[in-house]
Amino acid sequence: MKKLMIVLASLFLLFGCMGSEKKEAAPAAAGSESAIQVKTKGFVEELKKEHAGKVLLVNFFASWCPPCRGETPDFVAAYEKYKDSNFVIVGISVDKALKDVEGYQKEFNVTYPLYHSDNDLAMEMNISTIPTTFIYKPDGKLFDMVVGPLTAKELDIIATSFK
Repeated sequence: MKKLMIVLASLFLLFGCMGSEKKEAAPAAAGSESAIQVKTKGFVEELKKEHAGKVLLVNFFASWCPPCRGETPDFVAAYEKYKDSNFVIVGISVDKALKDVEGYQKEFNVTYPLYHSDNDLAMEMNISTIPTTFIYKPDGKLFDMVVGPLTAKELDIIATSFK
């Protein structure tokens, strides 16, 4: 029984943030003070155009995901370190409720732009596991897609690789 519990706990940790359940994003209420906007299909293409000439990391995450929570301080540090160069980080939440994203932003003092996705955007990007990060070269072409958390060292390498 003890071995079964250890195996189950290990599987939960390994696959804890995986899931096929699609989460419906709640739009911001009229007159809401939130700076976080709900984004849908085609948004990543908009981001690529907006940040042309820069390395762009688009990170899909959720506030309840332990690996996402673990990588966020490194994302904040990397963004602050490289924000004046050709490096941009954008976070896109797949949380059910907008208030969860707002709480996450405050809890981790996230300084890079955060958005809230709807099912169409998550499906368009083929998101089934979080965190998932898309890395785009300055020319807007996809360089890599990373499923799982990124480390501070990896973020440093990415931020300085395309100069």
